[in-house]
Amino acid sequence: MALEERAALWDPVEVGIVGVLAVAGLVLVPLAREYADFRRSWGLGRAGALLTTLLVLPSVGIGLAVAAPLAERPTVQWGVTIAAALTAYSLAVRAVDAALGSARASRSG
Repeated sequence: MALEERAALWDPVEVGIVGVLAVAGLVLVPLAREYADFRRSWGLGRAGALLTTLLVLPSVGIGLAVAAPLAERPTVQWGVTIAAALTAYSLAVRAVDAALGSARASRSG
């Protein structure tokens, strides 16, 4: 097999598409499970579960902002972005859970 033929097997665009799809799968599958859990365990409706799940978007924005000064070290930057985003998302979901718990307690009490 000639070098040109081997290079054609690894088209950068196709590799990029596969990479994006893999990352999307790693992100979307857990978010879909989270949505289902909000519906099942918390008793939220479709809109409430979706809006709670979408708290991931501002959380990623927080992660990107926190990690922006680390641009010269991309690996560290992405690690910090992910850690900060997960922390922000976790705190936001806990706040929603606490608010729902307070609302349920005031209704039953």
